[in-house]
Amino acid sequence: MSAFERFADRGPELMAITVLFYYTLLILLASIMAAAFCLSGYLVSHRRVLGFACAGFLFYFLDVALVFQDDFLLRGGSAAIESVYFVGSQLPSVVTGAGIIMSFWLCLCDYFEVKNRVLMAAPGVVFAVGSVVLFCFTSGGSLGLFLFYGMRSVVMMWMLCYVAVRYIGSTDGAARERMWRHRWFYIGAWLLVIAVVVENAVFMFIIDPQLVSSGSVPFFPERNFAENMLMLWCAAFLCAGCWRLFSLHFKTPPADGGEKSVAFIDNGLASYRDRYGLSAREQEVLKEVLLGKDNQRIASEMNLALSTVKVHVHNILHKTGQANRQDLMRDFRMHS
Repeated sequence: MSAFERFADRGPELMAITVLFYYTLLILLASIMAAAFCLSGYLVSHRRVLGFACAGFLFYFLDVALVFQDDFLLRGGSAAIESVYFVGSQLPSVVTGAGIIMSFWLCLCDYFEVKNRVLMAAPGVVFAVGSVVLFCFTSGGSLGLFLFYGMRSVVMMWMLCYVAVRYIGSTDGAARERMWRHRWFYIGAWLLVIAVVVENAVFMFIIDPQLVSSGSVPFFPERNFAENMLMLWCAAFLCAGCWRLFSLHFKTPPADGGEKSVAFIDNGLASYRDRYGLSAREQEVLKEVLLGKDNQRIASEMNLALSTVKVHVHNILHKTGQANRQDLMRDFRMHS
């Protein structure tokens, strides 16, 4: 058989592998870009949630790199792969998976101001221990691999259920409103996590393994496209938030109180007031301060004595624990 005939016979397989190759590069690039956005947002705002998210996307980059290794380096090696269920990086994937889960769980802990160290560490520990146990004591094959990679979905579902419990049990109207604004992201996350489980089940129990061995399905069962879509969904949500943050001119808000700044301040005032126990009048003065107005202008616009405005500003700084207006603006943007 000539080289041309061999290429013609393998044409569809090579095309599929080529598409898969560039698809993987796209996912790797998206992970790095999301990490860079979150890191930039963290450096601008010092919001810990963005620092944790940056770490999560970096761990996801490493996780996809492991799949890239198994899909391409092992398949292209000289040694034959004995089984379609052979996965070369299961234990390293426990490390990257634990990093992903812990990073995004800490995002939630920061959002809900969780202080319990046991609760903060629980998902990562459960995932790591459960994965190692399954790796050591399952016999392999489709069931073993399904249970091993299913640990991620189990922990992610637990995290989503935790968010639902916090929303249902909250008596803080401002906090509930803040969570409600993210409802579409939450619903999308649930649908994609369910899709991860369904995809694993289809490829590990329904599709004939011979299709993978023959090259008709050019990837190992460890690859999960729904999980990639979940990462992209989270990346889009966080990058959009970072973009809005950058557009607010974090350190120095627009002097004319632009529409974006006013909307951002109005959305965060209620929760910030409740966080520090500010009075209704202090909330009104705080808004003017956040818009960059000095005491004299605030007094004039609110028909208050200058000394009264100074007292309110002093009380706001004292209650929030900030040394000056600049720190107050930064703290507001960190917690809004």
